Amino acid sequence: MKLRTFFSIAALMSGLVVAGSFPATASADEATDAQAFVQTQHSKISTLLRQPASGSRDGQINTALEGFVDYDEVTRRAFGKPCPPAIASCTDHWSQLTEPQKTEVRGLLKQLVEKNYRKNIVKTLDYDVSYKSAKTGALGDSRIRTEAQNKLKPRDPAVQVDYFVHTQTGGLKVVDIVTEGSSLTKNYYDQFHKMLTTDGQGYPYIVKKLNEKIAKKD
Repeated sequence: MKLRTFFSIAALMSGLVVAGSFPATASADEATDAQAFVQTQHSKISTLLRQPASGSRDGQINTALEGFVDYDEVTRRAFGKPCPPAIASCTDHWSQLTEPQKTEVRGLLKQLVEKNYRKNIVKTLDYDVSYKSAKTGALGDSRIRTEAQNKLKPRDPAVQVDYFVHTQTGGLKVVDIVTEGSSLTKNYYDQFHKMLTTDGQGYPYIVKKLNEKIAKKD
């Protein structure tokens, strides 16, 4: 499996998937802190995945992911509040959902992320990840640029992965991942927008497709 596939929307959150207000910019110090955060969390999850499989280990991985990814913000951005940075303007579908719908879709996305992260990240343990830069990005996020190189196939081109991190009450969290120029939240917004504006689909169709991905056997 190519690392690009793992970090792409299809692999990280299993194909369909299917996250506020922020300061205008992130400071240089915040960007440096964000890089340290990504490095620490990546190392923690990789270490857990090298342990023998068990219910306890999976629980620890889920807890680590809860501290790494801001599922609420990823979901909001995927529904257009605010627009993913790669989109100049978009429809705010998030504000059109009811509170029970918001809770439901956030829970479904969280389940899907956990399932596919456990399944796929173990295949990337033979990659070296280097941290290239930390700078301010859109929406007040810090943009952490990394490159991943396959240690077993060193002639393969490195894959560029950018993590967008923001500061929230209680600490830092990832709110978007851009792989080779492809934004997670933009891709999900594009999918959800199409479903929400297609006759015969809409929100129930999104829930149906998410549940199918969660239930699908590995």
